[in-house]
Amino acid sequence: MDITELNHLIHAASTVIMEEINGMGEYRLQTQRSTTPPWVRHIQGSINDIRKELSALVEIQRDNRKVMNIKRTRLLKKYNTAVKERLDQLIEELKQKVSTKTQ
Repeated sequence: MDITELNHLIHAASTVIMEEINGMGEYRLQTQRSTTPPWVRHIQGSINDIRKELSALVEIQRDNRKVMNIKRTRLLKKYNTAVKERLDQLIEELKQKVSTKTQ
């Protein structure tokens, strides 16, 4: 018996042991699927997006310079806002959107 035959024998023994442990022909790791349904994940994603934009708008309202100029212009263009009074109303609307989606 040479080394190749010994290697085949060890491989065959390990395959038989794995079949008996798992009760199936081949050993495969099964991927873990998410237990939350896709529609819940979609709603949670939209809530997270709204919260992210809401946080950036509050920082813009405070005139915090940490919000990058690119993000600032993108958000103001998206919501078509240039006036501070309109910004207050927009922030309140986004807060209400978050509260309705979380219920």
